[in-house]
Amino acid sequence: MKTVNKKGVTLIELIIVMVIIAIGATLVIPSIGSWIPTYRLRGATRDIVSTLRTAQMKAISMNTDYQVRFPDATTYILEYQTTSGWIAEGVPQTLPQGITITAFPPGNRFLFNPNSTATTGSLTLKNNKESTRRISLTTSTGRIRVDPPL
Repeated sequence: MKTVNKKGVTLIELIIVMVIIAIGATLVIPSIGSWIPTYRLRGATRDIVSTLRTAQMKAISMNTDYQVRFPDATTYILEYQTTSGWIAEGVPQTLPQGITITAFPPGNRFLFNPNSTATTGSLTLKNNKESTRRISLTTSTGRIRVDPPL
């Protein structure tokens, strides 16, 4: 007698698996939506800190003043100083949707000098869930600090 190979998946088994996946997705999606503003705040903080560190390194390596200027509550730009004034290096960067700057540094800018010093001040970012991150700059060392830490 010949044996029949009955391996495989039935239609009912496939439907049951699809229903389980759908139930799991319905439970997970709302929690992902509440996490997005926090993710955007952390990402915006990292981007600004990265731009500040770039300005700091370029000021030292190019032996000229660099600044990160904040013209309004949602944009910032890296600039360097020439004899004719400040020149933008790149295009203005925009913060992610729902993220705003609520407290600006003095003069709406962080200035880095070729001798590793910087202007003092802090910058506060806020998302639409009222969470905040504060970026501080130390004058004598140019140290960039984020509170609370990332």
